[in-house]
Amino acid sequence: MKFLRRTGLGLAIGLAAAFLLAARRQDAGRTVAVTIDDLPVTAVSASTNWESVTTRLLAALREHDAPAIGFVNERKLYVDGARDSGRVALLEAWLRAGQELGNHTFTHRSAHTTPLDAYLDGITQGEAITRELSRRAGRPFRYFRHPQLHAGRSLEYRRAVEQFLRAHGYTIAPVTVDNQEWVYARAYVVARERGDTVLVRRIVTDYLRHLDRAFAYSEQLSRVLFDRDIPLVLLLHANEINAAYLGTILERLEARGYRFVSLAQALADTAYRSVDTYVGPVGPSWLIRWATTRGIDVPDEPREEDYIAELARAP
Repeated sequence: MKFLRRTGLGLAIGLAAAFLLAARRQDAGRTVAVTIDDLPVTAVSASTNWESVTTRLLAALREHDAPAIGFVNERKLYVDGARDSGRVALLEAWLRAGQELGNHTFTHRSAHTTPLDAYLDGITQGEAITRELSRRAGRPFRYFRHPQLHAGRSLEYRRAVEQFLRAHGYTIAPVTVDNQEWVYARAYVVARERGDTVLVRRIVTDYLRHLDRAFAYSEQLSRVLFDRDIPLVLLLHANEINAAYLGTILERLEARGYRFVSLAQALADTAYRSVDTYVGPVGPSWLIRWATTRGIDVPDEPREEDYIAELARAP
């Protein structure tokens, strides 16, 4: 009897170890594409050092061998109506680092509130400099991202934009790990400018935890919709909190079992050909759009803490 008990215990332990190994193997197959919006820099404060933000972001991507695509608002390339060579040079630095650039419109206007003709004009203006820079660098220029992930509040509007983009050689860049990072970014700068190092550390800790929750949410919804972990597309911004902690973020993703792939590799997965008929007042992730299209109710996405939202509203 003792032998049977021991054998049964050993079998149970062996099975548990096998399941754990299988889970680790599954996690080892996870992939994510890193995308960074609002290039050259999302300047939350007048004190933001644009060159430093760019240099640190690119260094973290290089260290972790992470391909990325930066979506550009070309209006930021102008100062007092004149093209600023220093800001253009920041985009050239992205291209020299082997990264891609994409179109995020000229002025970052919402498709929910902008007349169609004006929105399409913003797409055209948004490539005037970046497309040529990419051509000279021998890099592709092929992706478009909707500002605020707003794709239009009617299917007619959406389809017109999609047709325009196809005609101009663009693929829409979806997002499957959305988050409130931009709110943490504002709170981070407010706390830093106050000189409150304790608060800064708290914000960073909560920001990293928030990204963990955002990934857990997307992973779970991926399994609900596709019964597997699909390649994910992460949305971040070119701001100071990410300049300081992108390396940490990438390390945590590696510990979670992710390896980094290009946006093209992620979008090759069949999940990204799912039907999407979402229209509405917000800009949710594509996982939520696909769920809504299928008539599946989903829980709310993770949000920032109340104190973060309050700090972000501070003058």
